[in-house]
Amino acid sequence: MPQLTTDPPEVAAPSAPQPPRRRWENRNLVRDILEVLALAFALYIVIALALQTVRVEGDSMVPTLRNNDLLFADKLSYHLHAPDRGDIIVLKPPDEPNRDFIKRIVGVPGDTIEIDGHYSSNGRQRAAVLIRPAGASGFQVLKEPYLPDQTKDPWDEMTFCCDAGGRATTEPQPLVIPKDDYFVMGDNRNRSRDSRFIGLIPRNNVLGRAWIRIWPPGRLGFLGPGPSLAAALLPLPLLGLRRRRQLLAALRRRG
Repeated sequence: MPQLTTDPPEVAAPSAPQPPRRRWENRNLVRDILEVLALAFALYIVIALALQTVRVEGDSMVPTLRNNDLLFADKLSYHLHAPDRGDIIVLKPPDEPNRDFIKRIVGVPGDTIEIDGHYSSNGRQRAAVLIRPAGASGFQVLKEPYLPDQTKDPWDEMTFCCDAGGRATTEPQPLVIPKDDYFVMGDNRNRSRDSRFIGLIPRNNVLGRAWIRIWPPGRLGFLGPGPSLAAALLPLPLLGLRRRRQLLAALRRRG
């Protein structure tokens, strides 16, 4: 006998119409592409405003920098603070505004600076940069670990400074660096066209701070230690009479 069932047969519910998806997906794709392009453009603007690539030409910064080294220079930080002693900077020389130089800041505004080619240290004479920072009572000698080996390549060119504009002289002469001016030098002192030639560098001529080498790969990295100040050995009784009078007169004039 056939079996009967009282359950009605299952009827499939009609499916809701599906919206077209291709147009919606295309809109999302276009929006994502536009967002990526906008982000890339904004990132490019930030990098362009903050960083500059600089290629070294010449040997004035040997051994710290060598010819054809490629560097990143930071153009933003000097809008937030003043340049510091020891910074390696990109600058426009006052006498050649269409060129870029790369040098190291040695003297900052308020410093009294002097270069003495007959400075006595450890029983021998050598050229040295002497600094009296603003507010200090006496001169200090600038310790510069980045200079070439002085036993093999001693600094013996333009070893006296400075005149009223910051240029080299024929004997030691102290100079107070004015506000917004900087005294710069190349690390390769015998082969550098720096403040001893071109004078003090105005703040507006400083373009940025070089802080990392990106080429060649074997020398990739930061640019090494800067200078420090140490007590200068300047016992007045041991100085020549003329030198002693010059130093005392300069200190009295500059307070």
